Amino acid sequence: MFKFLSIVLSFGFCSMAHAEVKPYMDQMLKEIFTLKPYIVSDVEYRDPKNFQKIDDSLKNMVALSEKISHEGKIKKSGFAISSNALNQQLKEAELVYRVGNKDYSLWMLRSTLSVCMSCHTQLPSSSTKFEFFNKEHFLAKPFDEAEFLFIVRNFDKAMTFYDQVIDGYPANGVSQENVEKSVARKVYYFVRVKRDLPGLIKSLEKNQKNKQLPEMVKKRLNGLKVAAEKMKKETYPEFTESQQAELKKYAETELKNELQGDFEFTPQKDIAYLKISSVLYKYLDQYPETPLKPEILYWLSFCERRYEQKAFYSLPELYLKQCVLEHPGSAIAPSCLKEYQDLVMMAYTGSSGTHLPKDVEREIKSMKEMIQKMKK
Repeated sequence: MFKFLSIVLSFGFCSMAHAEVKPYMDQMLKEIFTLKPYIVSDVEYRDPKNFQKIDDSLKNMVALSEKISHEGKIKKSGFAISSNALNQQLKEAELVYRVGNKDYSLWMLRSTLSVCMSCHTQLPSSSTKFEFFNKEHFLAKPFDEAEFLFIVRNFDKAMTFYDQVIDGYPANGVSQENVEKSVARKVYYFVRVKRDLPGLIKSLEKNQKNKQLPEMVKKRLNGLKVAAEKMKKETYPEFTESQQAELKKYAETELKNELQGDFEFTPQKDIAYLKISSVLYKYLDQYPETPLKPEILYWLSFCERRYEQKAFYSLPELYLKQCVLEHPGSAIAPSCLKEYQDLVMMAYTGSSGTHLPKDVEREIKSMKEMIQKMKK
């Protein structure tokens, strides 16, 4: 199951020659475990005493990703542009961390590592190495270990720990916020990854047996269960390579209100967003060369940006960036750039106004020029 999920979620990041990237990815794995205690803790990631260790490790990851990008054989495989987007994402995570917006940096890092690990787990012997390193760096708190496993896409094992968090509340000392996050992660897993609404219902019913849960969590569990019951007989649409028009109609119909800026935040909508993105992911995995790829990247970013952020570490910036870098001449590229700019502006906006670093300004300018050049 884990290997299949990794393949589904990587959509093109891993079409490379394993022998050339393995040494770099092994080094990347070591850096990930160096960062593990900080990746799962907002407090530890923000703590000034950890700054140097975290920043050094982030810089090492950026350097490693650059080496992967510059391998000739990888470029020939089609991996180069995707790795370029990944490298820029890591650079920005390190830059944002250094200039002070550590919460956003952590969110970007978690999102990017999901891609790194969905690729790394497919390399020879890497799964064995991962298991070994993870046992050596096991985190005592169930929520922390669950978060790490979730970030690196080991969903099955993560769910066991999330259930411990929910079912053991309040005796386990976990905060209400982390209980809510655990519920959201489970919904993501059952709807988007496993495609199992009956399984979600059964899992939610098990969690509901804990009568000591906060009222807000109880209400959330019940709302999700009711929504899942209504939708459990619905199928996930399947589209062939020749059915691009049908897929486009499906996505634009399902996201019609959202694409016009009208959002509805309900348990049923939460499940619907995850279901749509699951359909899009599968299509892109099956047909990575589809002409609809830039539109799919845009739709995916839209689903994930609008969906409840605490549910999972989404990749909207990475999707939007890849849309522009790979397909600057596409009709949707200007929209991808606009969405990307909006996200970046939010990241660098605070009480004193918006302060974009020069590197980020140059990146946006470069993306604009790519689109303008293709128009000409």
